[in-house]
Amino acid sequence: MFDKLPELIDPLNLVNHNKHIVARVNQGRFKRLSELVVDHDREVDVELDFFYDKTLKMPAFNMKLETSLNLQCQRSLEAFDYPVKSEIKGVIVESTVLAEDVPDDVEIFELVEEKVSLPEWVEDELLLCVPLAPVKEGSSMEYENASESTTDEENELEGSTEGSSQKPNPFAVLQGLKK
Repeated sequence: MFDKLPELIDPLNLVNHNKHIVARVNQGRFKRLSELVVDHDREVDVELDFFYDKTLKMPAFNMKLETSLNLQCQRSLEAFDYPVKSEIKGVIVESTVLAEDVPDDVEIFELVEEKVSLPEWVEDELLLCVPLAPVKEGSSMEYENASESTTDEENELEGSTEGSSQKPNPFAVLQGLKK
């Protein structure tokens, strides 16, 4: 097991040699992810297998990611742990035209350059796991709205005795300006 991810990899070379990478990396290494989490002092377990898929007849990979993201709940504004366990199966192509017959459940990774930044690749996959609006299960927002504090019965009573307890008209001051 690596203590850190290799910075640059050649995916096609790794496929040719059936390489297996297992590493643990701190979330603080991922700058874009650090902006989304409350506490980024957690570990990400990364496991990558590179192989040639005989059924698809293409270079392929399996990526497994496991971590816990500390996110801020958008309902209660409290921090909570969001477990992430992701498994991605994909193929490596030099052009997306070559991947027209790939099934929908298989990711397509287009190889733009010979070498790929593995930390950026892992970070991209982690960012896809972050919910758009994180909400802790069972959380609630405590608030009180003064205008909603009256009940329906009180509103009906006010409707029946409208002449006795009407709110002042905010435009009444303008009546004096009218000729």
